[in-house]
Amino acid sequence: MKTRIAVVLVVLLSVALLFGCATSGKLDPTTVRTDDLNFWEECGWADMTQAEQDLWKVLGWNEASWEGEAKQPASEDKYWNNLTTEEQAAATALGYTQSTWDEE
Repeated sequence: MKTRIAVVLVVLLSVALLFGCATSGKLDPTTVRTDDLNFWEECGWADMTQAEQDLWKVLGWNEASWEGEAKQPASEDKYWNNLTTEEQAAATALGYTQSTWDEE
């Protein structure tokens, strides 16, 4: 019985992760998700809240660059110490630290 419950929980969590971006439109537009940096690699621009888009815009991103239809911004290739103070603040608000930013 416990094994069956564990399997069901794993399946439910997997589905939630898989469709997390699709349900993000229901979030308050001021919400910024900071608990999972992988989220940014998996979601499209339209899946983000307005607050998240605004923070990424500080880093030079827009819908076209995010979706791979235009050149990535200069911040993509910068180390933390080369980001402006404003860019560092935006990255921090998105959940990044110096070490996680420099890993990317």
